[in-house]
Amino acid sequence: MERVTIQEASYRLNLSQAEIRRYIREGRLQASREGGPQGRTWLVELPDEGWLDDDKALYHEMAQGMPVWWWPTEAKTGLAHYILDVGIEETVPVYLCGLESENLWAVTDLRTENCCPTCLAIARERGLPLNLDQ
Repeated sequence: MERVTIQEASYRLNLSQAEIRRYIREGRLQASREGGPQGRTWLVELPDEGWLDDDKALYHEMAQGMPVWWWPTEAKTGLAHYILDVGIEETVPVYLCGLESENLWAVTDLRTENCCPTCLAIARERGLPLNLDQ
């Protein structure tokens, strides 16, 4: 397990130093004080890959309930595209087929014939949930 300073843990986990300290106090991150050239300092054990802080865990929980097929235009016509993830700060949705759009509109009552064939093929190849009505 890699051990780093609180400042480095903050950078690597994309959390504030205050949040790192809180997780240490709560026992959710392991840390110990160790001597060094500049005196004693806290070293934090970086968690395993896949570890989520509270905000990221909540975001992932909310994302599970979101639809996977979206219209790339406000007209909600043409082909629906599969979006794997819309990041917290995502401003340009990128669909599995590589299409980018300015926004996205959720699809309801979707049939296979209304799906982008490239998105559908990639989703099937990756074993992703299709959530199709037929």
